[in-house]
Amino acid sequence: MTIRPIDLQTMMPKTTEVSKLQHLQKENFDTQKSILALGFQEQLRASRQKVNQRNKAEDIKIEEEQQKADEYNDKNKKHNRKQSKSKEQKKPPYVKNTSRYIDIKV
Repeated sequence: MTIRPIDLQTMMPKTTEVSKLQHLQKENFDTQKSILALGFQEQLRASRQKVNQRNKAEDIKIEEEQQKADEYNDKNKKHNRKQSKSKEQKKPPYVKNTSRYIDIKV
């Protein structure tokens, strides 16, 4: 493929334009790449913080479960107290065994 002198005269000034365009495209690509990397880092940081933080709905659920467990424990304690009181009440009163001792009067 031969290049004519007229074509060469028009191509030489355009080479600098093309090189500038290519350079701008490369810079644009690098800039987009760095912006994307920063965005990923920000998302990663946010996701790490989210794992350590609870949602309000989860806190409420946990509190409700804790209240239910506390109520259950309180009921068990009351029931156990009632049972122990009923056992104490069921015990016959202490009866003195008089057959063991002999009363002698002199």
